[in-house]
Amino acid sequence: MRILVAGWDSGGGVEVVQTVVRRAAARGHQVRVLGTAGLRDRFESAGASFRVYRYAPDNDCSSAETDLVKDWEARTPIGQFTRVRDRVMFGPAREFCRDVMEELDREPADLVVVDTLIPSALAGVEAAGCPSVVLMHGPYLMPRPGAPAPGSGFMPARGRLGRWRDRAAAALLMRVFRTGMPALNQARAEYGLAPLRDLGDALDAVDRVLVCTSPSYDFAAGDVPGNVRYVGPQLDDEAGHADGGTWDDPGGRPLVLVGLSSTVMSHEAELLQRAADALGRLPVRGLVTTGPAADPAAIRAPANVSVRRWVRHADVLPYCSAVLSHGGHGTVIKALAAGVPLVVAPLGRDQPDNAARVVHAGAGLRVSRKASVADLQKELGRVLDESRFRQAARRMAATLAAERDEGLVVDELERTALGGTAVSH
Repeated sequence: MRILVAGWDSGGGVEVVQTVVRRAAARGHQVRVLGTAGLRDRFESAGASFRVYRYAPDNDCSSAETDLVKDWEARTPIGQFTRVRDRVMFGPAREFCRDVMEELDREPADLVVVDTLIPSALAGVEAAGCPSVVLMHGPYLMPRPGAPAPGSGFMPARGRLGRWRDRAAAALLMRVFRTGMPALNQARAEYGLAPLRDLGDALDAVDRVLVCTSPSYDFAAGDVPGNVRYVGPQLDDEAGHADGGTWDDPGGRPLVLVGLSSTVMSHEAELLQRAADALGRLPVRGLVTTGPAADPAAIRAPANVSVRRWVRHADVLPYCSAVLSHGGHGTVIKALAAGVPLVVAPLGRDQPDNAARVVHAGAGLRVSRKASVADLQKELGRVLDESRFRQAARRMAATLAAERDEGLVVDELERTALGGTAVSH
């Protein structure tokens, strides 16, 4: 099968798409990726050929200077959504459509897979008449009954007032995205396609929406549209499959990992320093990973804390007693899969929603991104000392293991390309 993937540098989301590409290529499919220039090595190492977008904007999340969206400059969650809408999702609609159309003209495909952050690329797929799939990096990202609005960080509603809260938040979110539809509809008109009312219409027209998390982790997984499938977390964080340092655990006191975003976000460096200081007050060993947020040498580390730029999660999580995270889906789901409870300090994006899922599962606590050293010390101490958090994380690990099916995502790609026909191997 010939698969074209329209990718985007979204930080942690790249690992999800890269894993799907690797699994499809390993099954013998011919995969090629359209993407931003900095993604070439990652996708070629996964077994795909790679072509850089000719018209769509470039993006590199590894530094503040090259990040296209710069959502940390927005003062509110709505401001963050607006930046993503205008700079990625819909603003460059014409360019994404043109890239996809020209690539399909150059070499046809049996299936086109589109990153959830660039839904405007779907218009090019529709115009070409190809089956289409959207990959969502984590929980389902559209409002639906029984679930809080995406981006709200709310817990599931209780009673009439809670349901009203969810409807109001969902209406506001959809109004923000609807404002971007004129740019998309202008691009659609150039290819003779009918206009769409909102983002929901675009996703309803897709053959499959593949949600790359566990249904047991998400809220209201049974209330999604009929073209949505949960395929489990797509996070190959095994030795030899990710860049970064290794960790040979020396043993001793309980180990606490601090891991924030793989992209630049606001307040990260300050939170890393407060976390290191909090670990210095606890009878633990601390491992702080800075990513791009700070130079490891800039963190004033107490004697019981090690600071690294990066450590592969698969190497360190088996030894951890707790994780302090920003709430990115990748870090959260890897910790839960290892049975490790969390303290989550959301910095933005989907992180408040992941924090809510951790708390709802009983597998950790949520704190403010501005939490003081004393507050971080207290909440980390609770997660370490109160066995209920560890027990809940281990129950979640058992559920994730029972639901894990590494072949499911490629099965769904094959079914979609074959018009829903079952496949056999």
